[in-house]
Amino acid sequence: MSKSQNSYTYLSEEEKLSLLREYHLSGMGKKSFCKNHGIKSESSLRYWEKKYESAKDVVPLQPKLDEEDVANRSKNDYKDEIAQQKKRIRELEKALEFSRLETLARDMMIDKAEDYFDIQIRKKSGAK
Repeated sequence: MSKSQNSYTYLSEEEKLSLLREYHLSGMGKKSFCKNHGIKSESSLRYWEKKYESAKDVVPLQPKLDEEDVANRSKNDYKDEIAQQKKRIRELEKALEFSRLETLARDMMIDKAEDYFDIQIRKKSGAK
């Protein structure tokens, strides 16, 4: 899985975002993650985090509303808000399904690796 050090300069944005997602989900430190994935230095990972920082905010948690705005709304405003909320629900459902598929794919990959290499990859609960 190791790549040459210079190959990371030619990665697509999707590949870089995938590596960032994997880094955040792994719980590893930057140094060990970079070493395991053949990334030249931690600064590359920090640069990607800074560059794609706005990608974390693709689906914000909740829009902020002012109390005065709520009192002075028309029926069309409520319809527009409902349409936006339905769109947001679809986006969140899509993101959730993608996350579920990622988890399923990761589990399948671990299962196949355990079968192929005949080793235990997942830690048993209660292990110290």
